[in-house]
Amino acid sequence: MISGLNDSTSVNIMKYVPKAKKQAIKACWRDSDGYWIILHEDYNADRTDWNCHTIHEDTIADLRYQIAGITKREEE
Repeated sequence: MISGLNDSTSVNIMKYVPKAKKQAIKACWRDSDGYWIILHEDYNADRTDWNCHTIHEDTIADLRYQIAGITKREEE
């Protein structure tokens, strides 16, 4: 189930997101597979696959590394 940004799990994840990156995040949650972040269409997770809008990691440390790689997509 995809959560928004207002449930307790999302709030716990969002505290690791720098203020400048918060607007990029559409949804986030934690489940038995780890931590998940879905980005808005205008953003990419550059430290994952090219043109990717989903971040999935097993640990907060790895998630924070991926969050640092979020960038706004450049218009072509």
